[in-house]
Amino acid sequence: MEYSYKPTTHGRSVLAAYMALGTKPFKITRVAFGSGKVGEDVNLADVHELLEYVIDGTVAERAHKDERLFLTIQYANSAHKDTPTFLLSEFIIYVEDPETGGETDLIYGTLGDYRQPVPAYNPAYPPSVFNFPLELILSDEIQVSISAPAGLVTWDDLQKAVTMLAVRHMDVTIPMEGWERTEEGRYPFCLDIPVAIATEDMMPMLIIWPEYMEAVGACGMSPFVRTVQGGIRMYAEAAPAGELQGTLTLFGSSGLGEIPGEGGGAYALPVASATRLGGVRVKEGSGLVVDDGGNLSIDAATAQEVADVFNGSAVENNQ
Repeated sequence: MEYSYKPTTHGRSVLAAYMALGTKPFKITRVAFGSGKVGEDVNLADVHELLEYVIDGTVAERAHKDERLFLTIQYANSAHKDTPTFLLSEFIIYVEDPETGGETDLIYGTLGDYRQPVPAYNPAYPPSVFNFPLELILSDEIQVSISAPAGLVTWDDLQKAVTMLAVRHMDVTIPMEGWERTEEGRYPFCLDIPVAIATEDMMPMLIIWPEYMEAVGACGMSPFVRTVQGGIRMYAEAAPAGELQGTLTLFGSSGLGEIPGEGGGAYALPVASATRLGGVRVKEGSGLVVDDGGNLSIDAATAQEVADVFNGSAVENNQ
């Protein structure tokens, strides 16, 4: 099934009521998103509620020209900071019934076989914003207005921001084969996954799909990944027992150079704290060492070196 949407039977009835009663304005009351998936043989016009409701969204753009109504519905994780990661696969738009004053469904839509992973909000990363443009043909006798709250950004602004940030989204498959034990520490196993557009100066964010969370925990997957030239490098306590699926977001170096904001200017990595992800500087003489691969370790004496020191001191004291 492909991405599609359709006025529901309730929606057609309410549109007929607006035309018959001459009632205005045409009022959209709510937009909602869910994780359900309709069957191939289901008529979208007969779906009157989400199969698996998750969260309400908003209307980011609205326009009425001649006989056409243009809408862009939107979900932004920064507006729902307590909502966990979920798969967005359906949406519904509600309007006010001009006869009863109550709420009724107007349009039901599905992303078809594709499911959009939506990450939970994290202040350490740019907000994730998802837009779905819609177009309806209406009689030009109906005057249209929309009372849904305004979106966080317009479509044009979003496109400009995406261009500046050079954000790229793609689905990736994480195989169970190819993992190698190359390092010591908590995550000794690593795997390079080819990503042709990846460069070392990009910032990656990988979200494993919710249905694989149990497998992720079983293999001790690292919560971080890094980019290498032509790919991403993952770490784990052990190789996974099966294939995993996730969505990779790459923030390009060109985007991190200039980020729109008050006065413009270059991006600055925030200083790390107990509650914020950020950068740290290794102070000379502190006992911390960073190797050429960016790995941080403690420059501590071995047990034998400590024993030799104490044995040497004991000999000197006895002289």
